[in-house]
Amino acid sequence: MKFQVHLPCERLLPYVKHLIISENEQENSYRVLPDTALVIGFQYRGKLSYWNEGQQNPLASSGITGLRDTYRVFHNTAGVGSVLVVFRENGTARFMQTPLHELFGESLSLDYFFPRAALVVLEEQLITADDDSDQR
Repeated sequence: MKFQVHLPCERLLPYVKHLIISENEQENSYRVLPDTALVIGFQYRGKLSYWNEGQQNPLASSGITGLRDTYRVFHNTAGVGSVLVVFRENGTARFMQTPLHELFGESLSLDYFFPRAALVVLEEQLITADDDSDQR
C-alpha cells in the first residue's frame, strides 16, 4: 500500500491543501471520515466505488466528492491507483462555477463540470506517467 501526501506548487497553494497519491494492490473497503474539503479524484488504475444504503455505487475515473456530515465506506479493486486533490474550504470556487452546497453528499463525475476532451487528455497523462515525479 502506498499513501503519499504532497504539498501543491506555490501557485496552487491558496486553493489546494494537498495532493495524495494512493495505491493499493489488495482489494479493500475502508471508511473516510467527513471533512471540510471537497476532493477531486483521478483513478489511473483500477476502480473505486462507495456504499450507500446497502448499495455499491461505482465512481467515475475522474470525479468530485462534496462535503459530507457522515463517514462514507469506499471500496477499491485490487491494483487501484489514485491521485486525490484535496481543496481548501473555498478553493474549488476558483475552478468551478457550481455552488458548493449543491455538491453536499455527492460523488459526481467531472464530466458534469469540465469538457470531456480535456479530462481524457489529463487521464491519459496520468495513466502513462512513469512515476510520481513525471511532470508532463
